[in-house]
Amino acid sequence: MLGNIVQWVINRRWLVVLAAVIVSLWTVYVIPKMPLDVLPAFAPPQVEIQTEAPGLAPEEVESLVTLPIESAINGTPGVTAVRSSSAAGISVVRTVFGWSTDIYQARQLITERLQQAVSKLPPGVEPPQMSPTTSPVGLVVQYAFTVADSEKSATPNSLMAARRIVDWQVTNRLLAVPGVSQVLVFGGDERQFQVLVDPVKLAAFNITLDQVTQATRKANVNAAGGFFITSDTEKLIRGIGRIESIEDLQKSTIVSRNGTPVRLQDVADVQIGAALKRGDGSFNGKPAIIVMVNKQPSFDTPTVSRAVEKAVAEIKVGLPKDIKVTTTFRQDSYIESSVDNVTSSLIQGSIIAAIILIPFLLNWRILTVCLLDFFLTLLFGMLVLSWLGVGLNTMTLGGLAVAIGTAIDDAIVYGENTYRRLRENKAEGDPFTPLEIIFEGSQEVRDSLIGATVIGIIVFSPIFTLPGIEGKIFTPMGIAYLAVVVVSSLESLLVSPALCAILLPATKVSQREPWLARFCKAIYSACLNFSMKNPLLIMGTATVLTVASMLVIPSFGRAFLPEFQEQTMVNTLLSYPTVSLEVSTKAGHVVEESLKNDKRFTFIQTRAGRAAGDSDAAGVNLAHVDVEISKLGMEDRQESLKVMRKAFEKIPGAAANIGGFLQHRMDEVLSGVRSSIAVKIFGSDLAELRKIGQEVEKQMATVDGVVDLQLEPQLPVPQIQIKFDRDAASRYGHTVGDLSETSETALNGKVVSKVLENQQSFDLVVWLKPEARQSLETIRNLLIDTPNNLKIPLASIAKIEQGKGPNTINRENVSRLIVVSANAKGRDIRSIVTEIEAKVKSNVQLSTGYFIQYAGQFEAEERASKNILVFSGIAFVAITVLMYLSVKSIASTAMIMINLPIALVGGVIAVALTGGVISIASLVGFVSLFGVATRNGLLLVDNYNTKYAEGMPMKEVIVKGSMERLNAILMTALTSGLGLAPMVFQGGSGQELLQPLSIVVFGGLFTSTAITLLVLPALYAKFGKHLFPRKQYSSEQNSLNSTLV
Repeated sequence: MLGNIVQWVINRRWLVVLAAVIVSLWTVYVIPKMPLDVLPAFAPPQVEIQTEAPGLAPEEVESLVTLPIESAINGTPGVTAVRSSSAAGISVVRTVFGWSTDIYQARQLITERLQQAVSKLPPGVEPPQMSPTTSPVGLVVQYAFTVADSEKSATPNSLMAARRIVDWQVTNRLLAVPGVSQVLVFGGDERQFQVLVDPVKLAAFNITLDQVTQATRKANVNAAGGFFITSDTEKLIRGIGRIESIEDLQKSTIVSRNGTPVRLQDVADVQIGAALKRGDGSFNGKPAIIVMVNKQPSFDTPTVSRAVEKAVAEIKVGLPKDIKVTTTFRQDSYIESSVDNVTSSLIQGSIIAAIILIPFLLNWRILTVCLLDFFLTLLFGMLVLSWLGVGLNTMTLGGLAVAIGTAIDDAIVYGENTYRRLRENKAEGDPFTPLEIIFEGSQEVRDSLIGATVIGIIVFSPIFTLPGIEGKIFTPMGIAYLAVVVVSSLESLLVSPALCAILLPATKVSQREPWLARFCKAIYSACLNFSMKNPLLIMGTATVLTVASMLVIPSFGRAFLPEFQEQTMVNTLLSYPTVSLEVSTKAGHVVEESLKNDKRFTFIQTRAGRAAGDSDAAGVNLAHVDVEISKLGMEDRQESLKVMRKAFEKIPGAAANIGGFLQHRMDEVLSGVRSSIAVKIFGSDLAELRKIGQEVEKQMATVDGVVDLQLEPQLPVPQIQIKFDRDAASRYGHTVGDLSETSETALNGKVVSKVLENQQSFDLVVWLKPEARQSLETIRNLLIDTPNNLKIPLASIAKIEQGKGPNTINRENVSRLIVVSANAKGRDIRSIVTEIEAKVKSNVQLSTGYFIQYAGQFEAEERASKNILVFSGIAFVAITVLMYLSVKSIASTAMIMINLPIALVGGVIAVALTGGVISIASLVGFVSLFGVATRNGLLLVDNYNTKYAEGMPMKEVIVKGSMERLNAILMTALTSGLGLAPMVFQGGSGQELLQPLSIVVFGGLFTSTAITLLVLPALYAKFGKHLFPRKQYSSEQNSLNSTLV
């Protein structure tokens, strides 16, 4: 059947070429429209639920809010993990689903489940809110808005005006950008209408705080009046009561006594002021408003980034001159740099591969056929990726780069074989026409190409079995590789004959081979003779090298993935839980002052505390210090990180966590913690958890290579506790709920209404004056109304005293936990974790009901390594069976498969010379290497068998069979290996995952090719006819091939 198709292609060659040109032009049109990102989407669907619980302590939030929500959503189909954090006044529950779950279906399921939990929540708790649809890597761009007045420094008023612009102009405009899901704002002063009550004046006027609250609420109401209807008209009646200025609010009456009103201004400072800050920002040491823009998961980062930047450019035109906007993070920059680096390496590798062919062929026509085959294969491969819905990223481009050797190998096998047959035909006096030779050349290599394609698919199949995040990262690479392998095979069978039929008939075929081919054969002839004369020496050397390589592998370090070469470092600085927001911001300023004059750093930005709507339930004691490394700093990135780490160490009592954006987010997806090592301790009692955590931390501190070590600060912190006397409260007719509401208003402030101003709304808050909130005595003397119109001090029905309670409570999968986290430096992560496990096991005693889990990168590395090894073993068996069915000889099958362990030698040497650490990327490199090694073995053994079947003498079989395949094998090895050279030697952003892979393939190809070309002839020279199939091989093989085709 394929023979008829090839004949049709040759006969209608111009039509086939025209079709190839049209498809190529279509591919060039499609490629720019493909989604672009630095990595494939690796984060599973997540739904975050935030619940505001004003006034509740962490223990109450956990019991009354978090637990009911967890119970409701735990049985949701597809849920793999439920993590929560309960802090003062807020509960954050993060639900992680399996990768196959649709995010919108997951949100619908959670919405339905939440309805069950709402009825169980206590009064005063706001309804649970799901965060906008985003992902851990959803942050696309970040801006710092800074303000300078005439004295070149921001003032509170200017920061409030800037924050108002950001909240009502910038945020609304950015949320309208397609693909934007969320805009978070840190810093500045939120504008607020405030009624700051003076307790002394309240006592003087004999007025309670509740009366002030009610009067303030009623002072800002528009009354509904219905309609004024006459016989022929209808008009709306409006009662205009909303305040229009601060003076209106000041004049609002609380009570009237003997015709004399007591107004709000009599007992309170009525003003426009700044809301209580729970988050702050600074940029290069100056106060700033930080705006973070998150995207929806279904949109690619560059598209959203460009749309956001266009919107910001439009916004800048209308901003006051004293507001400056600086881009402080742009994920697209890393994407552009990464994709450009990988694309450059791909192009350079392709050019190198093309240049290698020139001296081997020295005929522009056959060279044109091979190069056109190669470039058409890459183009059509990208078109297949587009049809499959696979976007362009560093992994898919890496898959194309790894497939360079395969793509050009098929072109070489077909083109070189056809050209050799034309040369032989010329030497014999042209008994056949060129078109007949082209057809016969296609028939000769058809089965080998199909077999090689099947081998490629089987060899690469273990990559598709990778679970979790590693599977999400490497699967697109496998798809790209297989797309090229399949397209290359089809293109060599269907397009190459047409190109040959057009270009080769008129070529002047030289009876001599090109000089490089003759030179290589001359050298190889001597080596081949040596191998055949000394087979035991060759086999012994190969065996020793292979065994030595296998013995060396266990001594290598192990890592999940190499460190990403990111310019923007997203670091955290965690202080003691009682530290205020101002102190956290100042801690960031210390780092800013240390680094701002260092040319290795472009800028330093601090985000302290938490922004409204932020899924991170961080307290004010946490600061994010973002540092961008300059081009100068990137020249020696490790030294720059060392300097940065020293700057963080200057902060006493604070724990730093240094890392890039992608690195931190990948860690978070793996373990829920933004560190590469997470030791999770589960149990019920917070004090016991803390005790065990301190013991684990102590053991980890003794392990070499551990940096950024920190124990979650879940510990008792000072509290002001108001304990209500129920008996006393009941005597006066009060309920605990009433008293709680009053104390909350006094100490925490209460939003009683919204003030409308120029279509913008601002909170109207009733609160005690700042100095009154800081005095326990004032709080004790706060007057409370009784049902019989008496006014009594709060101290008569409540006890106000100092106490302690937890600052936050974290949970995972319905159990409390505390986490000891760390990063690794200067040592592979597997060995560090192994040592930690051993020390903890021998030195830390766990109470009954408590247990430890180790999570992070090493866990994923261990899981992926086992997967690759198991399924590579299955693939090895499958290839062995396939080879046996092809050659019908156990001995010949063994000769083909012996290339696989031999291929280890070069890969192991390459890993040893470049740091001695094996990552998942390295293992994928070994998988790729085995595919090329098997193809080389198949080419050589298949040719030996063919010559033997023709009745050639043994020595001639070995010599001629090896010499005929030498050019093809050398060209394949050189193009495959040197085509990856740019990735091996250049490195840089975007090539972090591809460089270890390329190093293994690069090193393994040259040694495996050299050893194969010597070991196989030595084996055949030594064991002779025992390695060949039976004489009926030829007829059986033809029957099998026709069946396969």
